[in-house]
Amino acid sequence: MIGVLLLALAAPGDLASQVKARLIDAPVLAGTFEQAKQVKGFKRPLKSSGTYVVTRGQGVQWNTLKPFPSELTVRAGDITSKQGDREVFKLDAKTEPTVRVITELLFSLLAGDLGALSTHFEATGSVGEKEWAIELTPKSEGLKKVFARIKLVGDGAVRSVELIEQSGDTTLLTLSPREGRGPG
Repeated sequence: MIGVLLLALAAPGDLASQVKARLIDAPVLAGTFEQAKQVKGFKRPLKSSGTYVVTRGQGVQWNTLKPFPSELTVRAGDITSKQGDREVFKLDAKTEPTVRVITELLFSLLAGDLGALSTHFEATGSVGEKEWAIELTPKSEGLKKVFARIKLVGDGAVRSVELIEQSGDTTLLTLSPREGRGPG
């Protein structure tokens, strides 16, 4: 990583506390995102961008503006996707038990919550003068079937999430939190 002076190569428990100490403890985080998914066999990545709001204890609102408008709402009990006024799908944790795992992972990834992520992943990484970087390796067979690893980079907030899939596909999500950290 550019310009990172390593202050520590910490043990996993230490790493979690060092990252947590760096993160802004805000009830609402909001900003813009850019996503690039490189699908194996395609020359160019599929790109999208938009806005997001993460509200502690409530969920994530993901508004894609480009290439076409859509809205994804993730709460502990459900995931809903809309295009305009039309609901594309709704997954409920009561009927789809994996929804709860997906939502917990998403909340933990966006919050940089290594304590919660340690249930599902082994974490290694470093904490530098200005930023931190974490690499997560799945523990469970179910997650190992999907992900080879996940990389998180941040400072006072998570700035990027890179998902490296077993299929060879990769997704890079770049987050730009707004100053003030709240919606609007």
